Amino acid sequence: MANLSGDRCAYICRANQSTGIAHTAEEGLLTWFQSEWLVDPRPLAADVWVFSPDFQRILVVQHRWRGLVPPGGRVEPGETPREGAIRELAEETGVELLIAERPAFAAARSYRSDWTATLNLSYWTTADPATELLPEVGQPARWVDVRSDWRTFHKPDAAVIARFAEQQSTY
Repeated sequence: MANLSGDRCAYICRANQSTGIAHTAEEGLLTWFQSEWLVDPRPLAADVWVFSPDFQRILVVQHRWRGLVPPGGRVEPGETPREGAIRELAEETGVELLIAERPAFAAARSYRSDWTATLNLSYWTTADPATELLPEVGQPARWVDVRSDWRTFHKPDAAVIARFAEQQSTY
């Protein structure tokens, strides 16, 4: 990393640290991360799994082509992945919350068929479903049952989220 600018090095270091402390990672992620992402770092993505206090429901937004997804998006230059997740949550739902320091999940995600995969870090928190939502125009937000068959772009993620919710509800 000696050839990298200080900002670029910090960006890569934050991604590496966040990936390493995630509760769980998608199968094959660490190999992909080391062989592809570290060789050619792409923009990071981060989202937030906002659960009801009993971990039975999750807050999602209706993305125009990805379906129901946790609020999230691109991590901006100078932000940590966690800071980007907090900002995206506020932008997409109007809700400002503290989120876990440690990501719940790390995965390689391509958000369009013509885009290369990038690193996505999923953080988590809880909130009262009665909290007022102020979603972005054209992207409504709502609560869904964690175990329901909610339509999402990355279908396996719904099962990962449900497993995580079940683990947290037993603590």
